[in-house]
Amino acid sequence: MTTSSKFLEGMLGEKQIFIKIGNKKIGINQPPYIICEIGINHNGCLDTAVELIRIASRAGANAVKFQKRDLNSIYQEKVLLNPNDSEEGFKYLIPLLREVEFEKKQFDILYKETLRHKMDFLCTPFDENSLKFLDFYKVPAYKIASGDMVNLCLLEQIIAKKKPLIISTGMSSLQEIDFVGQYLKNWGAECALLHCVSAYPTPVDDAHLNFIKTLQDRYGIPIGISSHEMGIEVTLAAVAMGACIVERHITLDKRQKGPDHAASLEPKELEQMIAQIHLVTKAKGLKTKKVSRIVTRTAELLGKSLVANCEIAAGIPITRQMVTVKGPGKGLSPLYLDDLLGKRTVRKLKKDDFFILSDCNIEEEKTESPRFASQWGLKGRFYDLDGYCKFNPKFVEVHMNDQDVDYVFFEKHKGKKYPFQIMLHYPTYWHRSVLDLAHPNLKKRLEFVGVIQKIINLARNIRESFVGSPSIIIHLGGMDIKPVQSNTHLINLANDSLSRLDWNGVNLLIENNPPRPWYFSGQWYDNAFCSVEEVIDICKKFNIKMCLDTSHAKLFTNLTKADYSDYIKKAASFASHLHIADAYGVDGEGIQIGEGEIDFNKVFSILNKNGDLKKMTWTAEIWQGHLNDCAGFFKGFQRLRKIKELKPIK
Repeated sequence: MTTSSKFLEGMLGEKQIFIKIGNKKIGINQPPYIICEIGINHNGCLDTAVELIRIASRAGANAVKFQKRDLNSIYQEKVLLNPNDSEEGFKYLIPLLREVEFEKKQFDILYKETLRHKMDFLCTPFDENSLKFLDFYKVPAYKIASGDMVNLCLLEQIIAKKKPLIISTGMSSLQEIDFVGQYLKNWGAECALLHCVSAYPTPVDDAHLNFIKTLQDRYGIPIGISSHEMGIEVTLAAVAMGACIVERHITLDKRQKGPDHAASLEPKELEQMIAQIHLVTKAKGLKTKKVSRIVTRTAELLGKSLVANCEIAAGIPITRQMVTVKGPGKGLSPLYLDDLLGKRTVRKLKKDDFFILSDCNIEEEKTESPRFASQWGLKGRFYDLDGYCKFNPKFVEVHMNDQDVDYVFFEKHKGKKYPFQIMLHYPTYWHRSVLDLAHPNLKKRLEFVGVIQKIINLARNIRESFVGSPSIIIHLGGMDIKPVQSNTHLINLANDSLSRLDWNGVNLLIENNPPRPWYFSGQWYDNAFCSVEEVIDICKKFNIKMCLDTSHAKLFTNLTKADYSDYIKKAASFASHLHIADAYGVDGEGIQIGEGEIDFNKVFSILNKNGDLKKMTWTAEIWQGHLNDCAGFFKGFQRLRKIKELKPIK
């Protein structure tokens, strides 16, 4: 027997990050593959077995698993004839196994029922005759019981089937697992191992979940768990530790007679476990840390920056006395203090002015002013209008807050005329509420309708100070801290809110919502108008256009497993304005161009073929892109110069 402490090349040669069972990938960064072990918990009753299949399906399992034995092949004749004369337990076990064994007629029904419920049909063969029996059912993988892990005669026959193996390790030592691993490697078999303790039920202090990590590091193949503890906590902990396959016995009633019932899950427990597995899987997230949008916002509100402690003339060496730390976190991080001290100022600073990277003689990624022949623009606030004139945008989109609704434009801007179009993006918050045109409280909803009408009126009043017609961008609502089962009532409320508005002379644009937005200090749900169909229906009904946010669309299709290209194609003919940003996952919105999951070459090819891209206005919608003299926006524009459809000017 081998004494190798580690297979340096992995258990099966090159490390297998995943295996495939049918069309499903199983392994690292994949959702756990959940097997409901019916085994012999049907107690020989076909109706019970069928009911357990249905329970597994309703709970969301990927597969159900049965067991098949030919007792004459497994046990010595004397054990079968006189079980009472053998080891303790056979007197009970042998008669039970005879009673519960299904034949082909029953297996035919179970196989069809499993496929009807769109799950994988798995079965553990305990002997070579049972393995041949399973040839009738085209099982997508073979499960090897703990007792047969070292059964090389059976393994040889199973490996010859050229299908993945899922092997429980509950009765084997690490030395035996090493030996079998080398054997499987020599055969070129594709397999996963399950950490297992063959005790029914397993005491929690015997679970030894740290062994999962040992198996992962040692063999480099998918590792799961076959657990038999009471409850679901140990299984959830295993998933958190990286188990990518979960096998649990299920039963209608734990108090039934049989060896596995006590260690099995009843229907409600199964549903709870699978729901919790999905939550744990989401919570595991990424190995790398990405700072989310809400964390960035919180860091700006609660973080600190290096600021001037006094007026500082240009060309003066910066001393410690000239620098202090104050909020918000919009300037140079205090981590740069040593880089800043001793440098000569390149500009005049007033007291409390933020220091920036260039004050440390540190250059950021070089960018230049946007230069496109297409209808590009910048995002900002009313106070940015004068400074943006030097960039010659086609429009400026002002993202308003609740104070801007009563903005005294003519007093602030002294009758100035601006050489670009104005767009007003509604305020996400109205004082301490999220502005929601589908709010279920009528009084609150009418208050929000009044806010949007005031913004429309403001746009009408200032239109002569800008080029062309003003546009208003709004989200229709459906925001809540909880998801809803049906959003029909929210859509109806939003329809009613729109019907109360007068936007004559103003272009009203409906923006598609992100599914898991960041509001206040946490993550919410947008329960409506995330799907392109819901936005299009509104556009058709009110004869208005859409603001297509590429990031929001990607997050929604990631969540629903829908086709992103199809989303963009459907939106193309209704979109007249684009918010362009990258995205990842279901809540990573507003990501810098090229740092997420979106193929922008493909996006603009689709928009060009299916919409009027020449007339679409567009801007880089990078989160916090306005900071440091629009550094984030300009970086996004720089990267978008690779998109020929946007007509970059050389």
